[in-house]
Amino acid sequence: MTQTVAVSADVQLLDVREVAGLLRMHPRSVWRLAAQAEAGLCNLPKPLRIGPKTIRWRLSDVQAYLAALAGERAS
Repeated sequence: MTQTVAVSADVQLLDVREVAGLLRMHPRSVWRLAAQAEAGLCNLPKPLRIGPKTIRWRLSDVQAYLAALAGERAS
């Protein structure tokens, strides 16, 4: 589901609770969406594995996802 990557110092990373707050949903729902994204059923950005038990999302990816959702709804 996730990939291990090196992240530069200027990239802001969010944990599941922070992503849930931005999306205004429960963290469990974020994990469900992440699983759907892995299966190609939604466009939520894939999380990054930055350690053995540490998974984060790039803030810029989540913001782009929200902008795309807003654009779809505005059409």
